[in-house]
Amino acid sequence: MSASSIEQTLLAQLTQQGFHIRSFRQRRLGAHPVFEISLAGGQTVLMWLRPTSSDLEWSQRLFESETALLRWFSAHSAVPAPRLLHVLPNSARIARNAFVTQGFTGEPIKNLYPTLSSRAKEQLVRSYADFALSLFDINVPQTIGSISVASSSDELIVIPRIYNANHAHTSEVFPTLQKYLEYLSTLKTRRAFTSDAGDEHRFRAQASISQLIAHLRGHLTQLDERCVRRMVLAHDGLGDMNLMVDSSGNITGILDWWMNSTLPAILAAEYPPWLRYDGINDPRFAASKKSWLETSEESARLRRIFQGAVKHNDVYYTALMQGTQLRAAVGWVFDIEDDPCCARMKQWTLSAFGPPIGSPPNDSQCIIT
Repeated sequence: MSASSIEQTLLAQLTQQGFHIRSFRQRRLGAHPVFEISLAGGQTVLMWLRPTSSDLEWSQRLFESETALLRWFSAHSAVPAPRLLHVLPNSARIARNAFVTQGFTGEPIKNLYPTLSSRAKEQLVRSYADFALSLFDINVPQTIGSISVASSSDELIVIPRIYNANHAHTSEVFPTLQKYLEYLSTLKTRRAFTSDAGDEHRFRAQASISQLIAHLRGHLTQLDERCVRRMVLAHDGLGDMNLMVDSSGNITGILDWWMNSTLPAILAAEYPPWLRYDGINDPRFAASKKSWLETSEESARLRRIFQGAVKHNDVYYTALMQGTQLRAAVGWVFDIEDDPCCARMKQWTLSAFGPPIGSPPNDSQCIIT
């Protein structure tokens, strides 16, 4: 596949940096364009392109967070992230950021999963457990945000969380889960008011959000404090195209680390994404175009295998088991599918928590404290 003038310019920059390019092809890996490049010495590298937006500062923060974390992984961790080789210098002439990593084997799980044997699927669950626990064990600062790296000491630091939509990012680091959930309730209300036209629809949406918040306020008191207070590193956007696997069921790469955050363990400990049937993934409440890689029955069996694979890590296992409803509730905040009046979310809330409980005196008080 031929490259555009922008990609050709980036490839020329690589040549100037000492990469002897023999051939290249474009691949669909993760969220953005990737070029697989064969070098003269027989090695294969990948050039990852990251777009810029009208909010240049936000785009640059995303890019710097991802490349800093990849560089740190390459030096300090066995997490199966791409091994960073080179970051292409910024140029006012090119409307893309780019970096180069080592190549790796495997295919996106969406492409390969239907061909896996039952044994390979079980191995994939165990491989994901190894990845999840290795990420969980990385020491990070104990606040909620996104990751960067201090250039002087090579230590991980937390910056205000950078979301994959620039309208959702925040200017502060959150010290506690309660403060973070306050922000999420505000974010969900803002999104609902943007998408719903008319006062009646907005009132219904606000009422649904208020009920969810009221239920969560009581739910938080039932959670293990270790899982609420401990902050861990998390990947916020694992999906069908950025989780690389091989035919034996081994994870060979985790992509798109621009979607990273530090979160309380109760939110970060999670089942493999292709096995989730709760919250926005529950067929009773999911958007009409939602699809699943695995059946409900087989997913339940494989989730039990995952539980067994992580059970030796007591904090992770406790967070996994106790945090199901809280993680599903947060999933509704970031749901990008059409949900007029938050109707699907309302039905899920009734199913998960039961009948409505007393609401705050007015909607402006619908925050968690």
